[in-house]
Amino acid sequence: MKASFLCVTVLALSIVSCKKGDPGPAGATGPAGPAGANGAAGPAGPAGSAGSANVIYSDWFTPTSYTKDTVFGIWGFNYIQTATDITQNILDTGTVIVYAKLNQYNSLLWPTTQVAPLPVTLTYMSGTTTEVDTWSAPVSLGQVKIRFINDQNAYKTYNSSKNKFRYIIIPGAVHSASYTPGTVTRSGNVINTGTLQNIASNYTNMSYEEVCDKLGVPR
Repeated sequence: MKASFLCVTVLALSIVSCKKGDPGPAGATGPAGPAGANGAAGPAGPAGSAGSANVIYSDWFTPTSYTKDTVFGIWGFNYIQTATDITQNILDTGTVIVYAKLNQYNSLLWPTTQVAPLPVTLTYMSGTTTEVDTWSAPVSLGQVKIRFINDQNAYKTYNSSKNKFRYIIIPGAVHSASYTPGTVTRSGNVINTGTLQNIASNYTNMSYEEVCDKLGVPR
């Protein structure tokens, strides 16, 4: 924004010649002084400067189908979510938080309002058998994998439309100008690096609502 400063100097010269009982003529008005120079705004800082970054986040998504695999005799079910904003730079220097709403479970085990970062391990009784469900979200270049396993191989196939997931990407110290809005959007908030690093290091000790509020991300 440019600020304009206009300085106008007016020189008023009144010359009065008079004699007793007879007023003299009014003096001529002096010329206007020169306009002051416009104030120049300083140059804008370069995009992507160290010390600031834009947080990127996804909408909530529901996996449509899962692919089954077997690792050491335990069945796993995987869903791949494309995430083009997870670049090599993010993998090297940033943090990706994947949140879950696991509403397939009884509300006594998982309240419908609960949101938690993955991985999550849930232990419960099925009849007389203790079962452990584990949800994780390994990330790699351009994608997030939602992975579910049950330690008793209780599911031959798996699909649920009740569970929802989303991810939040916290860049490292340098903001990459290559991020462009798409299915993944920016928060639009520029946050200093110290704040980002603090959240990236401590988000597991913070509520979902607190993380969103600090990062300027809609819930």
